[in-house]
Amino acid sequence: MIKFVFTQKGNRMKKILLLAIFASGVTITAAQVKLSQETHGFFAELKNPMVLTSYIEPGQSGSNVVWDFSRLQVQNSFTGNIEGFYTSKCCSKFTKGNVVLEEFGNFFVFESTPTSLEQVGYMSANGVTRFEYTKPFVKMRYPFTYGDFYRGNYEGNYIVNDNVIGTISGTYMVEGDGFGKLILPNSQALNNVLRVKEVRTTKQVFSSGSALITDITYRWYVAQHRFPVLVLIRSEVKGENSEPVVSTRAAYNSSVMNATTSNQTNQISALSLSVYPNPYSDRVKIEFTMAERGHVNLSIYDMSGKLVKEIENNTLDSGLKHYEFSAKSLGLTSGAYILKLKVGQIEETRKLLEL
Repeated sequence: MIKFVFTQKGNRMKKILLLAIFASGVTITAAQVKLSQETHGFFAELKNPMVLTSYIEPGQSGSNVVWDFSRLQVQNSFTGNIEGFYTSKCCSKFTKGNVVLEEFGNFFVFESTPTSLEQVGYMSANGVTRFEYTKPFVKMRYPFTYGDFYRGNYEGNYIVNDNVIGTISGTYMVEGDGFGKLILPNSQALNNVLRVKEVRTTKQVFSSGSALITDITYRWYVAQHRFPVLVLIRSEVKGENSEPVVSTRAAYNSSVMNATTSNQTNQISALSLSVYPNPYSDRVKIEFTMAERGHVNLSIYDMSGKLVKEIENNTLDSGLKHYEFSAKSLGLTSGAYILKLKVGQIEETRKLLEL
């Protein structure tokens, strides 16, 4: 999910709508986008700026679709923050998880691995309300691309003031149901866009009654951006003795709006990121070229998404840049790590293997 959060209050419940912006990594093979942990997964210290907009119907599924959402009306903005599990203030409340998404003060706890992103818990901003999943909700399986599909079920406890007051159970279905061109506000057209459809049902059971919640979420991904560029969600909440209440939400990522797909792809290629040797036994050399002056962040993460080393975080002049990395020199064990390079709005990742 990287994913924004909204809360809807009923007579006896608080409803959480979770958009997984997260998502997962992306590579291009032919014209397709493929999601993986490496390039779109959750890693600590990442930020996801989003713009809230008016809702629009999601359009059709299938290949070579054109989704024209150029008339979305901007309403507000927010930023989601991904934190390391052990540095987040909510970690003492949970026994599972390795990365946390914070949005609007609320905390969403995930277990991020190379094969999946699973939600294991949630805590409200004031710490009063928690969800602890005994069987996690699988937000994403890796790799994932157009035509892929999976389903499952999840369950857990509804906790208020450290007391279990009810249970949560439900089903989920995730499908790569569309591929094509996405048109967003300010005449920004993105090609080779993957749409992921998620249908999630949740039954909340309390001593005083129950509620059934159905969320249908659509997320659009491009290869050059870690988080979804657009998210649409429709939620229906129905109590035992009440009529259904429907709400909708929408958001897009404003940082992607500043450049077209073709321009971003050209900038990525222009970086000429080189990582060698890889695998390596002592040190890995990292080189890239900047065509113009800009802000650079070069960081290393372990496979749980925890930041282990920030190599560079500064504004640099154009030219060839040289760096080295060694896990052993930091007192870390050998194994797999993720290198993330961000120059301006352009981001590249590489998997490192220290022997």
